[in-house]
Amino acid sequence: MPQIVSLKQNVIMKPVQFLLERAIPSEDAAMMVVKCPQLLALRAPLMKNSYYFFKSEMGRPLKELVEFPEYFTYSLESRIKPRYKMLKSKGIRSSLNWFLNCSDKRFEERLEGDYIESESLGPSFCMGGKLDLPGCEILSDEEDKSDDEDEVLFRRTVSL
Repeated sequence: MPQIVSLKQNVIMKPVQFLLERAIPSEDAAMMVVKCPQLLALRAPLMKNSYYFFKSEMGRPLKELVEFPEYFTYSLESRIKPRYKMLKSKGIRSSLNWFLNCSDKRFEERLEGDYIESESLGPSFCMGGKLDLPGCEILSDEEDKSDDEDEVLFRRTVSL
């Protein structure tokens, strides 16, 4: 976030000080800022209102804010409160990321579903550079060497 360079130090320190005053350890506050540099441009009164709602209404542990500092960047009145009320009325408890970090349409789809989808991290790579995907046929190095490269790629694609 290049705009931070133009902010004065006292402006940058207000949100940081706000986090520290909420008993967030300095290491966690630093991690929050690195993960979401927009925090440095937020006004403390807005953060205070969002924090108060988080602690008093939502009753969530501080750890969730550390894990999802982007919470402070969402509008309390137009996004956080309405979505939280919908979740509460349906008896759904989800992560902050799950209910805030999506479009209104996607949020509605999630609420209409008969299940709560897990927050998938997507495909992952294991040592050796092979995809670790369910249903993916992992060929041994011996098979990779003996087969034509296009055929190996095709067999891997088809097995997905």
